[in-house]
Amino acid sequence: MNKLLKKIAAIFLSAVIATLTLMVTFVLLIPTKDQVLDSLPKYEKKGIYSSGGFQDFTDYAKYFYQISQATIAQNKFLRPVAEEDIPKIIEYLENFEEWVCACQELPAESFDFDKSIISVGDYFYVSNYNEEQDRAFWNYNLYYFDMDASVLFFLHNNI
Repeated sequence: MNKLLKKIAAIFLSAVIATLTLMVTFVLLIPTKDQVLDSLPKYEKKGIYSSGGFQDFTDYAKYFYQISQATIAQNKFLRPVAEEDIPKIIEYLENFEEWVCACQELPAESFDFDKSIISVGDYFYVSNYNEEQDRAFWNYNLYYFDMDASVLFFLHNNI
C-alpha cells in the first residue's frame, strides 16, 4: 500500500510540475503591454537594443515620431521637464550607463543617448518599482521624449 501511495504521489507531482512549466512558458510568451508606448500614436520607426535577459537585464529603445507638442502635452503619462527634474533624469541616465558598461551584453555603442539634449520643454516619465531609496535604481523605466528630434527614448533597468 505504501509503494502505491508513493507512486501516485510521484505521478501527481510530475503532473503538477508539467502544468506549472506550461503555464510559466505561456505567460512568458505573451507580449507585454507598454502602457506609455500604447498611449501614444504609432511610431514611424524604432530601434531596440536589449541584453535579452529574464532577470538582471537592460533595455534601450528609440521610437521616432511625427507628432505635435500638443499631442505629447495631452499624454496622461509624459510630463513636461522642469528645471528641477533635470538632475534626477541625469541620475537615471548615469545609472543606466554604468549598467550598460557593467553587463556588456548590451553593446555600449548602441546606447547613444546624449545627456546634453535634456532640457525644459521636453517630456518624461519614470516608473520605479522600488520605493526604497537604497534600491531606487534596481528596477525602473525612464521614458524621455525629445521634442526637437521627435524621439521617445526608453531605458529599462532590472537588476
